[in-house]
Amino acid sequence: MNTFRLIKWLATSIASIGMLHGAAQAQTPAPYPSRQLQLIVPFPAGGPTDIVARLYAQQLSKLAGQPVVVENVAGAAGMIGTQNAVRAEPNGYTILFSTASTSVMNEVVRKKVPYNFQKDFSMIGLIADAPHLLVVGPTVPVNNVAELIALAKKDPGKLSYSSAGTGSIVQMGAELFRTKTGTELMHVPYKGGAPATLAVLRGEVTLNVNDLSTFQAQIAEGKLKPLAVAHTSRLKPLPNVPTFVELGMPEIVSSSWWGIAVPVKTPAAIQTKLREWNQKIVTNPDYVARLAEMAFEPINMTPEQTKAFIAAEIQKWQTVAKAANIQLD
Repeated sequence: MNTFRLIKWLATSIASIGMLHGAAQAQTPAPYPSRQLQLIVPFPAGGPTDIVARLYAQQLSKLAGQPVVVENVAGAAGMIGTQNAVRAEPNGYTILFSTASTSVMNEVVRKKVPYNFQKDFSMIGLIADAPHLLVVGPTVPVNNVAELIALAKKDPGKLSYSSAGTGSIVQMGAELFRTKTGTELMHVPYKGGAPATLAVLRGEVTLNVNDLSTFQAQIAEGKLKPLAVAHTSRLKPLPNVPTFVELGMPEIVSSSWWGIAVPVKTPAAIQTKLREWNQKIVTNPDYVARLAEMAFEPINMTPEQTKAFIAAEIQKWQTVAKAANIQLD
């Protein structure tokens, strides 16, 4: 091989090696995460769901080393935001802040839902729980659950309850109470928890079921009377309010709860990383303390326990929806 040909061969070989090296670099993905994450919250800003989501986003950002942007995509009982998450590229950069309504209730009470949560998403983990509380207005002539049941049975259908909307988890909490106590109560739906609470204060309805954060100020001012907690233990801010379990009604347990989910095709390694971070968040003392201020509790479950919990929730609320004849188009 003469000198010219040798030089040409060497030049071609070096160029080929450079191209192969560049292609290898192009094919090597950047470590996850290499840019900001998006947390889709399928409800409006300002409510309990949004508050917990932003608290979680702060903790997640610290662990991921990247900004976590909260995007509120409200509408259709959380279905619009959830559908946006379904359609997102399954790369771990779009995360759904799921709720009891979006991951269970919608598919229990609605005929048409633009997603199948159990098939379309992988649940990273449940993150917080807000036990429900039954309250009555200040002028309702009862001071405990037994008196409320007696009053309801004295004149069936006369007493009423408000909710944040038909098919919402809080309406189902009230229906759980109604079906388990054999009472007849009229349902009056409102557009959100705040107007539903205002209806009780004004005497437009008799009672309401929701989490303590919704009622805390009014209870402190003596404007609402808390009768019972739909939880396995009493709430620390209300040590004198009994649970339904204590009152001999162990099946009346309900709450609003939240979790983190990603599209099911998200790579397993990324799901594992998100679960590791989630475990650190729900056991973080600062996170736990911030939840406690709102009478919320962290949820620390294994993937198997989470799956069993959601399956039990689906079964429970399907039974209640059927008994209450709740079916939405």
